[in-house]
Amino acid sequence: MKIIKVLVVDDSALMRRVISDIIAEHDQLELVATARDGLDALKKIESKRPDVVTMDIDMPRLDGLQALAMIMARHPLPVIVLSSHTVSGSESTLKALESGAVDFLPKPSMKSLQESFAELRDVLPGKILAAASAQVGLIAEKKQAVQVVPPARPPSTIIFTDDKAPVIVAVGASTGGPKALETFFSNLPADLPAVLLLSQHMPPGFTYSFSQRLDTMSPLKVKEAVEGDRLFKGHALIAPGNFHMVVEEGIIKLNSGPKVNYVRPSIDVMLHSLRNISQKVVVVIMTGMGRDGADGAQALKKSKNDTIIVAQDPATALISSMPEALIKRVPCDAIVPLEKLAGEVSRLVRLLV
Repeated sequence: MKIIKVLVVDDSALMRRVISDIIAEHDQLELVATARDGLDALKKIESKRPDVVTMDIDMPRLDGLQALAMIMARHPLPVIVLSSHTVSGSESTLKALESGAVDFLPKPSMKSLQESFAELRDVLPGKILAAASAQVGLIAEKKQAVQVVPPARPPSTIIFTDDKAPVIVAVGASTGGPKALETFFSNLPADLPAVLLLSQHMPPGFTYSFSQRLDTMSPLKVKEAVEGDRLFKGHALIAPGNFHMVVEEGIIKLNSGPKVNYVRPSIDVMLHSLRNISQKVVVVIMTGMGRDGADGAQALKKSKNDTIIVAQDPATALISSMPEALIKRVPCDAIVPLEKLAGEVSRLVRLLV
C-alpha cells in the first residue's frame, strides 16, 4: 500500500490543524509538512517532496493562485485548492482549476463549523487519494503542445431557439471536469440540434459562476438550471450544486434527495430519469473519480436501445476512473480523446435527427 505524502498550506492555524488531523487519521496518508503561505509552500515542496498539496487561495505574501502558477511551472504536482462559497471565492477557484489545480473543496463555513468539519473529514481523504493518481504531467505536456480551447466565439455566431430539442446530450463529469468541459463546450457547433444537460460534481455556490464562464466560451446558451426549464435546441443546463437534476414530462425538475455515489448532483440520477422520455439521448461520461454514470448509462441503454454511449478516452482524462467504469460496464459506441469529443458528439447527434 503506497503512502501518499501531503503538504497542507493555509494561513489559518485552525485550518492547518484540522486538515492535519484528518490526514493523520487515514492510514494511506502522511502529513510531511504544513505551510502558512505560498512562499513557505514553495520551500516545503522543494525540501519535503509531497505527492499532493492542499492549498488555501487567500493568503498573505504569496497567495494560492500565484503559488499554484509557480508550482505548475517548476514541477507540476497535484494541488487541491480550498475556497470560500462567495462569488469571488468561486471565481478564484475556477481560475485555480484553469491554472492546473486538480480539484477543490469549499472551506468550512463559520456558521456551521461542526457540520462543515464533519463533511471535510468525510470528503478530503478521498479527494487526496484521487488527486495522487491524476495525470498532472500528461495534462501539462498537452497544454504546452497544443491549445485545444479556442477563443470565445463572437456573439454574431451564436444561435439558440425556443424549438424543442429532438436529442438530449447528457454529460457527466467530476474531478478534472471544469477544465475539460471548457474544451468540450468551446468546440461544440452553434447549430447543434440538441439540448445539453450537465451534471458536474460541484458544491453549492460554484455551479452558477461555472455556468457563466462556460456561457462566455460556448456558442450554446449555457445557464445553471432552475425548476421548470424546458429542453430547447442550442441550450445547455447545468445541475446546481447540491441538487439532483432530472427530466419529468419534458421539463427540468430539481430535488435534494439522498446522495447517490456519495454525490449530489448525481449523473446516475439524471440518466435514470431519461429512460422514458421521447427524445433520443447521447450520453457522454468524462473525467472523474469513482463510477458515477456507469449504472445510469447501462439502465438507459436497456430502456432505449437507440441511446448512444460515449466515453472520454481515459488516457486524456485527468482522473480516469469514471470513463473506465463506463467502458467496463457498458459497450460504448465511441471512446474519444478530449480534443475530438465535441466534434464526435456533434456528428452522432446529427445521425439521430
